[in-house]
Amino acid sequence: MLANLFSKSKPIGYVVIGFMLLATYFLHLISDLKWLQSPTAIIEKSFLFVAVVLSVLLIQFITLKNYLAVNNLYSLFLYACFLILFPTFYDDSQLIIANLLVLLALRRIISLQTLNEPKLKIFDASLWIFMATLFESWTILYFLMIYLTIIWYVGQDYRNWIIPFIALLTVTILFYTYSLFYDINLVAFWTDKYDMSIDFSYFENVYQNIALAFLATISVLFTFYQVTNLKTIATNQITLYKNIVFCFVIGAAIYVISPEKSNGLLVFTFFPLSIIGGNFVASTKVYWVKEAVLATILGVSLLLFLLKL
Repeated sequence: MLANLFSKSKPIGYVVIGFMLLATYFLHLISDLKWLQSPTAIIEKSFLFVAVVLSVLLIQFITLKNYLAVNNLYSLFLYACFLILFPTFYDDSQLIIANLLVLLALRRIISLQTLNEPKLKIFDASLWIFMATLFESWTILYFLMIYLTIIWYVGQDYRNWIIPFIALLTVTILFYTYSLFYDINLVAFWTDKYDMSIDFSYFENVYQNIALAFLATISVLFTFYQVTNLKTIATNQITLYKNIVFCFVIGAAIYVISPEKSNGLLVFTFFPLSIIGGNFVASTKVYWVKEAVLATILGVSLLLFLLKL
């Protein structure tokens, strides 16, 4: 049933995914009703849900625009399941905004393969990433992805190597102006942000631990599939899928080294993992295997979500 429902990009599929996100977001919020006491908090929660929806729609846009999927909703469905699996993501407004900004950057980075307006795309991607660092500092690691993409596609033009620093200067000037108005100590702001820690003793309950173990298992399965199947991908798409794998590595690195850990930080791995997972499901020729994979991921995500309420 799930395999058929999401095998085509149909309106009913978008409606089901939207309902899943809305229902779980609302259920997560009502587990603590303190936010209802403040009109400002209500507006903030509404705005954050809009940001989550935009991030989900960006996934589908990037997927279809760059031919990472053939007119199906598997990647979108998996991304929604991962959000349900780790609802602590909904509690962190800075993480939600940072994730949206990173996806906007990835949209431009991945589209560099077309070689249309590369300088504008490099500038846009750099700008979004440097803006994301203001909310989640270690997203600066995506800076490596920009230069790796430049090497792969447009490295012969030296001007492309300078553009990210122009974006950095732009964000620095804007943030410096902002800090003057709000009396922010820039040195303290940045030195506090770039601490590192590999302490993983943050789990609040056993269900968070199980959710992490489940995602790790899925990640191993999907990435092993992607790496071993690179030879079967069209020649003009191989670099693109290497970029997706590298994107997953960066997302995992952000989670590992960030000092203030939470399962929500894993959100930076959701995009590449959903792309790889969507292709895994789409390429599986045995129907019951497709159904089993999708049903298992949805079932475990919903079960752990309800147990954590």
